[in-house]
Amino acid sequence: MSMITQEAAVNQDSLSKRDQVNFWRDPRWEDLECLHATFVNHSYSPHTHDTYVMGVIEQGVECYRLNGVNRRAVAGDVCIVNPGEVHDGSPGENGYRYRMFYPSVSLISGISEQVTERPSGQVHFRNALFQDNEVWRLLAGAHYALQTAPQSLERDSALTEAATLLVKRHGELRGPVIGIGREASAIRRVCEYIQDNLDQDLDLSILAQLVGFSPYRLIRSFRLALGVTPHAWVIGCRVKRAKEFLAQGHMPVDVAVSCGFYDQAHMTRLFKGAIGVTPGKYRTAFLQ
Repeated sequence: MSMITQEAAVNQDSLSKRDQVNFWRDPRWEDLECLHATFVNHSYSPHTHDTYVMGVIEQGVECYRLNGVNRRAVAGDVCIVNPGEVHDGSPGENGYRYRMFYPSVSLISGISEQVTERPSGQVHFRNALFQDNEVWRLLAGAHYALQTAPQSLERDSALTEAATLLVKRHGELRGPVIGIGREASAIRRVCEYIQDNLDQDLDLSILAQLVGFSPYRLIRSFRLALGVTPHAWVIGCRVKRAKEFLAQGHMPVDVAVSCGFYDQAHMTRLFKGAIGVTPGKYRTAFLQ
């Protein structure tokens, strides 16, 4: 029986042409290993990890044996393997596509401590395979954000929300989940900081530290006070400021930098999503 990293488990040399793998690590989350893969032929031999395995089935069926029990994970399922648990895996029928995280014990313990605001040992997840539509959606969204989102605030917010909900609903916690009240003065201070630093790549942890909150408490308090997450509020502020600059005739490429978007393409996607037209067309309307 071997304990291996996920990178070693999906060695490209062992895959067929029908198997597709995208593997990466995120240094902001303790070198969190992430895998987005489609397996039609590839099978895992029995093995263990010193990390958790958690993620979602997007399509198809994965057949696997976990701790001596045969299981079938289908599209819409959430899968969890605790550290040290023996498991394998193989494609069922026409294969499967999934998104998986491999978080360290300390990372999940830290998430648990944010949720309970008390010291946490190793978190154990009761159920290895279950359906929870909200958890599935947030995990899939967080995984996609880590894979594609250009700025850290979006990536960190998505993963924090997904991981805290998963731990709250399905982890065995050492204490009750904290209550969240209205924190008007703290939220006001964070909003002022955001406005003053809108052109920067804002960091969720730094925003939380400004008012002595954990990222989890900040997100929950922000939503309670303003109805949106810090990330969504930042995007709204950036779009509003972009409108002002574009109306003054500034070029979209310069506006993107001044308003803190990753690049012009990033601004165009978010601006059009909020306003309905591209920044260029919006600017042109004020020049005519």
